[in-house]
Amino acid sequence: MKQKNMILIAVAVGCGLVAAILTSQMSARPKVSDEVEIPVAAKDLSVGTKLNKDDIQKYIEYKKYPKDALPEKYTATPEDLGDKRLTRAVRKGEAFNPADLTTNVVITPPPGFNVMTFPTSAPEAVAGFAIPGSRVDVIAAVKTRKRKDQAEIIFPLFIDMLVLAIDQNPGGPQNTGAFASLSMVSMAVTPNQALLLQGAISRGASLRMVLRNTEKAPTWPYIPTEKEIWAIFADQPSSASGSGDGQLEESPEESKKGKMHVAVENLPAGTQLTAEVIDTKFKLVDFTPPAPSNAVLNLREHTGRYLQKDLAANQFVPMNYLADKEYVLPTPPKPETPEPKGAPQANEGPSSKAAPNNLPKPNTGPKVEPKKPVYYDATIQTANGVTRYRYQKLENGDYKFLGILKEDGTVAPAPGSAQPESKPATEEQKAPEPKAGSGPISA
Repeated sequence: MKQKNMILIAVAVGCGLVAAILTSQMSARPKVSDEVEIPVAAKDLSVGTKLNKDDIQKYIEYKKYPKDALPEKYTATPEDLGDKRLTRAVRKGEAFNPADLTTNVVITPPPGFNVMTFPTSAPEAVAGFAIPGSRVDVIAAVKTRKRKDQAEIIFPLFIDMLVLAIDQNPGGPQNTGAFASLSMVSMAVTPNQALLLQGAISRGASLRMVLRNTEKAPTWPYIPTEKEIWAIFADQPSSASGSGDGQLEESPEESKKGKMHVAVENLPAGTQLTAEVIDTKFKLVDFTPPAPSNAVLNLREHTGRYLQKDLAANQFVPMNYLADKEYVLPTPPKPETPEPKGAPQANEGPSSKAAPNNLPKPNTGPKVEPKKPVYYDATIQTANGVTRYRYQKLENGDYKFLGILKEDGTVAPAPGSAQPESKPATEEQKAPEPKAGSGPISA
């Protein structure tokens, strides 16, 4: 009996030892963690920071999150961050949202332009279809404070503007053709355009973009000058006032004068009239109406078109100088090869070369006197005073630009042109000032 008890005790001790060994082995195994380690910002990172792939470790550190407390959207590996650029500032210890990363280059405006941002909405930005790279016109609506009914003046503020970014995103929308929601738009602007844009914002103007047709740009019925736009912002009735229908009303003094674009330097045929060319290569001058019937008064209405002929400095642009297609230089004709002269015949003497005296003379008819040139003088108001420009009327009805008419009646070449001085014209040589619709004008 005692021997049986001893066996049972030995078996029980052995089972206990086995259980202790198994328990120690199980406790030695690594415990399965319920946390996930992901990369986060090692320091505050600003908008536009590029996370270079070669030294990515200086931008990130690692942080553990419980599986049930992970960010809604995060980047799981450093490889997903390499060579990406931030479109939003990221704070130290914050996870990287894939929506805040882009492979697009930093925003770089064209030469001579800067970047300016203004608030907008999807309806004001063509339902979100205005994306980076689009060309748009900007319409402004300003309420006048001179009338009790608070009528609005509606006019094109900018023409042919380049969109650079939407909501700090220099790339287009993902998987769709438009932005679902937006609050800001950045455009390339000249210094003068930046001042006008800030003036419109300070004045409380409502701004709306118009997406331009890529094949044929729209033509606005009226585009105000910078001077007129500033007058609208300042509520100066002497220059412009609200008419209730969105048009501009000129004062009696202003209605006696006109404005037209003239070139500030010689421009060759083939020059495209971009917004930058119109701003830098042309200037607006005052003139005493009537203007030549074929003169282009507001060149901004023809943005994107091409010059088909050379344009001299201080010359206005005739309508027949413009075309939608780029100017192609005509191919010069091939020179004709002169035929070799034949040797004189053996029976021909020196007398055969002389014309016989008994041949009848050709009937030339009555002597035709050459036509006297006809001129048209355009009076232009400039900052230095009144200047008169002379044009010669050609037989086909076009007008050729000659230069500046001096007090003694002679014509001096305009600055930048190579026209020779001409003699003074008599009164009968001066043409009456052409009226609207009288015929084409060319220089």
